[in-house]
Amino acid sequence: MSIQDELLAAISWAAQRGWAPATGGNFSSRTDKGYLVTASGVDKTCVTASDLLLCNLDGGVLEGDGKPSAESDLHAALYRLDSTISCVLHTHTVASTVLSRRFPEGIELSGFEMQKALQGNQTHTATIHLPVVPNSQDMNELADNVRAGWPMPWGFLVVGHGIYAVGSTIAECRRHLEAIEFLLACTLEESRWSK
Repeated sequence: MSIQDELLAAISWAAQRGWAPATGGNFSSRTDKGYLVTASGVDKTCVTASDLLLCNLDGGVLEGDGKPSAESDLHAALYRLDSTISCVLHTHTVASTVLSRRFPEGIELSGFEMQKALQGNQTHTATIHLPVVPNSQDMNELADNVRAGWPMPWGFLVVGHGIYAVGSTIAECRRHLEAIEFLLACTLEESRWSK
């Protein structure tokens, strides 16, 4: 499967779960020329190859119609920051949005079997930290916020915004995204019990 087809499959997979509502979210994968990224304003439930733009690592469009979302610059910054990142999947979910507002200093996770789906984790008994970074409409400032907390091997949350999952392959990035979303959904559900 080509990088383009694998990325389109990942976008469709996330959108069908309701993780990219109202044309939200953006998705990208590194290529030998830069990275493929979704164009701005595209309904992710019916995205096609023509909705992907090829950009260089400075965020400039090399091929494709339309314009990348403003957040494409953050994807470019991530690819420049860490050469092991091959995919960035950004979604907007209720759990990630609510919990990022409730825990702006980061979210501690422990005791969940699903933690082992996050690269480098061997046991559910470990306590892991899911980073949360301050939001900004200025992509340079947002990128600075991310750089200040690096490394973030599975990704991070942006306050009031959503998840940015990263991975060394598209498949790993999908796994990280699904695991993070599951862990956040569990954490949100648990918070209801504690009231």
